[in-house]
Amino acid sequence: MVKQGLRETMLFVLGVVAIISVCRCQLGEYPMVRYEKIIAQKRLQYTTEVTEEEVNGFARLWPEYKRLGFDKDFNVSYLAVLPEEAMDWKRKLWFMYHHWDANRFFYVQQRIGYLLQAIEIRRNAQAILDVLENRHSPLDEQMKELQRKRINAAEISFSELLIVSSREQELSELLKQ
Repeated sequence: MVKQGLRETMLFVLGVVAIISVCRCQLGEYPMVRYEKIIAQKRLQYTTEVTEEEVNGFARLWPEYKRLGFDKDFNVSYLAVLPEEAMDWKRKLWFMYHHWDANRFFYVQQRIGYLLQAIEIRRNAQAILDVLENRHSPLDEQMKELQRKRINAAEISFSELLIVSSREQELSELLKQ
C-alpha cells in the first residue's frame, strides 16, 4: 500500500516536471538573462546625445566606481577594443549589478568631459568677443570671426548644454577626483 502511494506520487511529480519542461514554464529569471534584456532595451534608445537620466546615473555611480578602484589601470581612451571586451570579470559584474552598459557608461563619461571642455571654450571665446566688441580693425575682425568659429565648432545640442551647464561645477569636481 505504501509502495502504491509512493508510486502515484512519483508519477504525479514526473508528470508535473514533464509539463513544465514541455511548456517551458520559467519559475525564475536568471540575472544574466535579465541584464541582457535590460541592456538590449536601453541600446535601442541610445543616441549620440547623453540624457539627463544618464548623467544622473553616471554622477551617482562614478564615485563608487572610483572607490572600488576600478578606474586604476583601465584607461578607456587608449583601448583598441570596446571597454566591455577589455574588462575583467569584477568590473563586468559591477556593471551587471547596476544595469549599465559598460560601453555607454564610458561614453557618457567621455561625453561629459567633452561638453565641459566645450563650455569652457565657448565661455573663453565669448569673453574675447566682449573685449573686442568696440574694436574694428581688420585684425580685430579676424579675431572676432575666429572666436565665433570656436563657439560654433563644438557639436553640442541645446539639451546637452542645459544638462551639463546646470551641473557644471559638480561634474567638473566629479571627473577631477
